[in-house]
Amino acid sequence: MAEHHYFRLELIQIEYASEVSPQKAIEMLKEIKKPILRHTVEEEARIMRIIIQKAKEQSEQSIKVLQEHKEIINFFENRISQLEGSSQDIAEEVNTFGDEMRKHFSEEEEIVFPLSLKADSM
Repeated sequence: MAEHHYFRLELIQIEYASEVSPQKAIEMLKEIKKPILRHTVEEEARIMRIIIQKAKEQSEQSIKVLQEHKEIINFFENRISQLEGSSQDIAEEVNTFGDEMRKHFSEEEEIVFPLSLKADSM
């Protein structure tokens, strides 16, 4: 959860930057790409293993939440490069991504992590 807090703060700064300098926002997104992608891989490796092994019958919501990682990866791997040099509204795109990330973090904290903790204690 500490990482989620850090990423939330970074996303706020990126959203602010996107209003002033879209290129700066893209550079900032590139800088947090690796830590966020590493975070998603670690979550899937640790948390999903525990949930599938020990709480499979209760795992449907958690699996849906963690499948959102594909969209996050796609944003970093494909969408950022599409935005570079684009005349699209980068600020709007960055704000939408920030909103989606905050929603995702909240869902993990409210659904996935509690189930993982419960499963790990079984």
